[in-house]
Amino acid sequence: MKILFCTNVFEVVENGPVKFANLLLQLNELYPQHELRILTEDISAPRPYVHQVPMPPRWKASLFSQLIRMWVYHREAMRLRHQYPFDVLVYNNALVGLWSAHRFRRTVGMINDDNLVEDSSEALGSVSLKNYLKHLAFRLAEKRMAHRASQIIVNSDYLKNKIITAYQVPPAKIQRLYKGIELVQPSLPAADKYQSPVRILFVKNDYRRGGLAVLAQALQVLPFRFELVVIGSNPRDQPAIELLFKNTENTTLTVLGKQPQEIVFREMEACALFCVPSYKEALGVANLEALARARPVITTQVGGIPEVLDQGTCGWMVPPGNASALARAIEECLKNPALRTKKIQAGLQQTQRFSKEQLLTNFLSLLAS
Repeated sequence: MKILFCTNVFEVVENGPVKFANLLLQLNELYPQHELRILTEDISAPRPYVHQVPMPPRWKASLFSQLIRMWVYHREAMRLRHQYPFDVLVYNNALVGLWSAHRFRRTVGMINDDNLVEDSSEALGSVSLKNYLKHLAFRLAEKRMAHRASQIIVNSDYLKNKIITAYQVPPAKIQRLYKGIELVQPSLPAADKYQSPVRILFVKNDYRRGGLAVLAQALQVLPFRFELVVIGSNPRDQPAIELLFKNTENTTLTVLGKQPQEIVFREMEACALFCVPSYKEALGVANLEALARARPVITTQVGGIPEVLDQGTCGWMVPPGNASALARAIEECLKNPALRTKKIQAGLQQTQRFSKEQLLTNFLSLLAS
């Protein structure tokens, strides 16, 4: 099977969809009977199996950038098909694949989060009219893609059920594919890591959606000293983040901003626990990566997180926005080493279900079905 995978983000690895796109390239080595190539605008130097899409800055800045992408990616895919006769065309962002879905029978779209699935009317009153109309237009386009594509792939049962209900799509069309990670040889944290100061890692591009304010409230009531490292935020957000911890005297805050994957993994191995008490999360790949490095995970019972944490067997889950419950979970993690070790071991076992080999095998099976 020949696959062309279109993704507008590829080179800067900072979220689940980009990690997925980069892992897919390993398919060519692990399954040589198949071939996969990448079509992307996000590449600065030539790479094997990767083809560049021309997207000038003025197009990207346009109010109609997504419409332009729909046309440009389809045009480049059809040009490439003359030299690489692919069998299936997959879009990492389903929205961008809408034009192809109308023009190429085997077009598959991936919906990686629930940002557009939410009813646009819920946002009216909390956002500008321009952003509301943009959300509404994108939501209608994603819904159209869900009906028009030959297949839609999502990353959790939570998201699958949400899309089936919100977009009224036949259940057989929506397929769940858990994202995979590179498994490592982990080492259990030394016991002294759980003594003051306790190092905590928070990784999220959107610190508000990640519940950083709730974490600040939880830490300030605990009888420990903490070192909190925040990764993923934009530089312009640093003053607001620092303000959240203005009254949290027992916490030393370090804001690293956006970092490459090797730095994120280094910080995971340096921390005592990983905590992102999200308000929304379609799956939560960062939680998986922390589990794979034998770090206790404390998070919330929202979206696809319970699927990653095996309904709480592999970590602590609390209601979103509940600082008191979050504080109790952190305290239990620090004071109960037997339970902590049990959850860490369960997490290491759980991550075997999310290996890159399992991901690639399942991906090929879905496309062949």
